[in-house]
Amino acid sequence: MNDTQKIAIPSPVLDAKEEKTLDQLTERYEKLVRPGKISQLGKKATKLIPEPVRKMGHEISVTVAEQELYAQMMGIVANGFKTIEEQAAKFSINEDAVVKKVNQCVDGYKIEKLEEICLVRSYELEKLVSQYKSQDLLAAIVEGGGTGAFGFWGLPFNLVLSTFLYFRAVQSIAMFYGYDVKNDSTEMVIASQVFTNALSPANSDANNEVTTLIGKVMIMSKAAVIKQSSKKGWAEMASRGGVPLLLTQMRALAHKAAKNALEKAGQKGLENSLFKEAFEQIGRKLTLKAVGKAIPVASAVIGAMLDTAQMSKVLEFADVFYQKRYIIEKESRIYQLLGNDIAAEAEIIE
Repeated sequence: MNDTQKIAIPSPVLDAKEEKTLDQLTERYEKLVRPGKISQLGKKATKLIPEPVRKMGHEISVTVAEQELYAQMMGIVANGFKTIEEQAAKFSINEDAVVKKVNQCVDGYKIEKLEEICLVRSYELEKLVSQYKSQDLLAAIVEGGGTGAFGFWGLPFNLVLSTFLYFRAVQSIAMFYGYDVKNDSTEMVIASQVFTNALSPANSDANNEVTTLIGKVMIMSKAAVIKQSSKKGWAEMASRGGVPLLLTQMRALAHKAAKNALEKAGQKGLENSLFKEAFEQIGRKLTLKAVGKAIPVASAVIGAMLDTAQMSKVLEFADVFYQKRYIIEKESRIYQLLGNDIAAEAEIIE
């Protein structure tokens, strides 16, 4: 939005449809944490393999995967991150593309940067996210089938690449809701924790305070909490308690984590550092996929099935979290965007 263009505040800032969405998002989250479609799909996939071959694959996974697979994966994360980035870039969306897509669903004014997306209705953004999800699901099919076709030998790279694609998918959805996960180190930390939760929302590391707060935000969502939302930024949000307070605490904790990560890795290495940290937490669990993918005959099919199902779960979790957060923070973000000096001059869209 250029300097001569009036900022268009939606009126009301939250309409009835957005407020109603909060409870619907909580229901979607509760479905996600029930015993899952991923495990059911994994069981169905492994049934495709004859019993004698499955036993042989299990023996391979026990003797080889336990000793070597995790080490190989961490080696790829540490030494081959640039290659992983290059492969993932083929399926990733950037800030300019997000802004362009958002402008296709707004009339009367033009969004020029991510922070202005808070002026858009959440359900309009959800439509864009729904369209975007099909792109990431296709990426998971291509990646899972392609690297899975190499069987056990392609497995370490497959697991790292597929996981990084999930990581980037979370970042992309965050950008659709106006959160700058590329340039704001605090938002990048929050996205990495959302990513970890998305892979295992019911079993996330309880010792991680940001992760714990994310889980609480996902569950708490009554519209009354934000009906008279603050015009004074984060301090006022914190004073209101409830979900706004949780969000403020989450940002504060993420800011500290980002500061520490920046000191260690620097801005350019922050994504690498955060992904490596998250992958260390989940990498050993990912080796469970080795049993299916170790069998060359069915590994491409199984790889595509499992990676697509997992990507679907990650996309759903990220969409629920960021859409809920968007609604709760919307008014506060708008007034931060405006600033006190120009708030009176803003055009109101009825």
